[in-house]
Amino acid sequence: MQSNKSLEREVQDKFFDIITNQKENNPSDAFKVYQKLVFYRYEDIVKSTFIQFVKNTSKNELENSIFEFLKNPPKTEFVWKIANDYMKFVKKQKLFHDRKYLYELLYFDWIEIEIYMKEYKLKLNDFSWNNIYSLSKSARVKRFQYDIINANHKEKRENYLIIYYDFNTDEVLFREINQFIYVLIKKLKYSTLESTLNEICKENEIELQDAKEILQEPLKELIQNRALTLN
Repeated sequence: MQSNKSLEREVQDKFFDIITNQKENNPSDAFKVYQKLVFYRYEDIVKSTFIQFVKNTSKNELENSIFEFLKNPPKTEFVWKIANDYMKFVKKQKLFHDRKYLYELLYFDWIEIEIYMKEYKLKLNDFSWNNIYSLSKSARVKRFQYDIINANHKEKRENYLIIYYDFNTDEVLFREINQFIYVLIKKLKYSTLESTLNEICKENEIELQDAKEILQEPLKELIQNRALTLN
């Protein structure tokens, strides 16, 4: 079987042959070859970015989605951002609305690249209940409706992840958190860590001291790993 790379090379060679020898070829043929070249380029971007998503879609579904996407191609100069435009397009057009877990797989594949491609200023964070923190620019929190992190893509399970860049290992890490920490992180920004926690505890009739004892270590770890940063 001919590989995608060799096939693309064959098409590319044919394309250059066409444009250098227009007398022997119909101009429409050149356009068709150009279309194929563009398609293969976009297909390569999608396949190399959305690995889990591609594994869970058929060849025809994938090709049709890319053809639809190319009707209004993105204008970004950055190749890695094309994948984000494709993800948004697929969801907006509801191309896989019968299998919504595929949208979460798209996000799961994409977010690692988005976080990894950006540049960050290294900040040293100290843990204190009296400090004001917020979610770092190198981190995201996300509520999933399917068990994506455990590769049970079709199984419905509400779960919460914090996804962040690890400055020590130069990796993007995915960590499951409980709903309480998720809500806490979403509320952080304008008041101290203890004040925010106290507000949530009152809403849920939980003793503040009990919550502090349970949450101190996981929160301290997230702060030390710079997933949460000082305001």
